[in-house]
Amino acid sequence: MNNYKWNAEDYSKNSSAQQKWARELIEKLQLSGNERLLDIGCGDGKVTAEIANYLENGHVTGIDNSEEMLSLSSKKFQNDNYSNLNFQSMDASNISFNQEFDVVFSNAALHWVKNHEPVLKGIHVALKPSGRVLVQMGGKGNVAQVKESIDEIIMEKQWVEYFKYQGE
Repeated sequence: MNNYKWNAEDYSKNSSAQQKWARELIEKLQLSGNERLLDIGCGDGKVTAEIANYLENGHVTGIDNSEEMLSLSSKKFQNDNYSNLNFQSMDASNISFNQEFDVVFSNAALHWVKNHEPVLKGIHVALKPSGRVLVQMGGKGNVAQVKESIDEIIMEKQWVEYFKYQGE
């Protein structure tokens, strides 16, 4: 994804927003408990371990390209309490699985990737034929022009009555 050096302990202490977003996504997955799931950009492993709790008869693999993050996640979660969980060093742009996963999941990670084409190809190859994908990414300002256009349009006389403008 990039060559950024993460402070894994600091991230772990300050990533409650990412965990909240992930919980909302996990609920949308409606897991049955026997899936094999790939978590791209697993970071400190908190979310990956949470997913493992849903997969009593399944398995989750978390990948990240940050050795600092993987070291922390392995220390915290790769143990007997999480026998259905493993972490691997792998860049999202070079996913090397072949039809192994029922679900590919990523939360608040893929916006760090500059070229998404190899990521999408890797996800496609990693999924089983009936697999599902749920990813969420963001970035401050990434839809600023769209938002500005909408803000202008909804204030126009012909449209204003249809919108309840709340600003920022």
